[in-house]
Amino acid sequence: MIGYGAVASVHAAKLGSRPDVQLVSVYGPRCEKAVLFALTHGIQRVCNSVKEAVAGANVAIVCSPTSVHFEQTRECLECGVHTLVEFPPCENSGQAEELVSLAGRKGVKLACAHTSRFLAPYARTKAAIQSGRLGEIQQVNYVRSHKLRERSWTDNALLHHAGHPIDLLFFWCGGFEPIGCVALPDVRQPHTVSLLAKLPSGGPVTITVTYAARIYQVRMMIVGGQHTIETDGFSYAKSDLPELEFTGDERETYEEAILRQDIQFLCHCQGVGSFVSWEETLKILRATDAFRALAT
Repeated sequence: MIGYGAVASVHAAKLGSRPDVQLVSVYGPRCEKAVLFALTHGIQRVCNSVKEAVAGANVAIVCSPTSVHFEQTRECLECGVHTLVEFPPCENSGQAEELVSLAGRKGVKLACAHTSRFLAPYARTKAAIQSGRLGEIQQVNYVRSHKLRERSWTDNALLHHAGHPIDLLFFWCGGFEPIGCVALPDVRQPHTVSLLAKLPSGGPVTITVTYAARIYQVRMMIVGGQHTIETDGFSYAKSDLPELEFTGDERETYEEAILRQDIQFLCHCQGVGSFVSWEETLKILRATDAFRALAT
């Protein structure tokens, strides 16, 4: 485990409960936090570097702050271990291409945590689109609003939280055309961002993410030619087609998605089954690059 924050805790708690997985080490910059994390999750070693942490491990999961994902993932790959990195894996498509090239040279698996694809409401939406029940997608509207969190690192609304619905558009529709981007205070480190894109059907996509709100909200509306779905991606899905509806506990849905994702990646590392390809990750970052260009 590289990192010991909130997301790392979910990975560790879920994987640590499985008899076929052994958590061997954790690394983070603050020793006291790493020690507490190790004690909480039954991890054998607290390490002073990424290189030390991955020594003797088969797989690394990078759950550290976004700003160090690229460097730490590169270091894990250089050490010859399969690596799953939390989203976003890096800042741009150039860095993503560098990582996958390195993984190829080292002969190890590299993947990004496309957790949204594993969330039950979004997986149901994918099935409804594939079967034709929803009809061709006519419109997608996504809104995520929450307070700017106080922590030691600054998040990026375009790169991080807007990236999840961008990923879903590739997952559901195969792609889209970026049309516009408005970012505050600027596109380099936006706390608020609104994106406009065009679906393959010609219909509009709007994505708005802000860290400046005083009321928390996550809502996505998917309008198909035959049916409509509204969901927060975690606790509910409402639809005029009853079989697409979903009700669940937000935290449980999120944690189960991470577990399904992690187990699928571990199996892939053992040569069993497949995982979301790095090409899908590249698509997200190329789209993000395009939106950045539209804002400048």
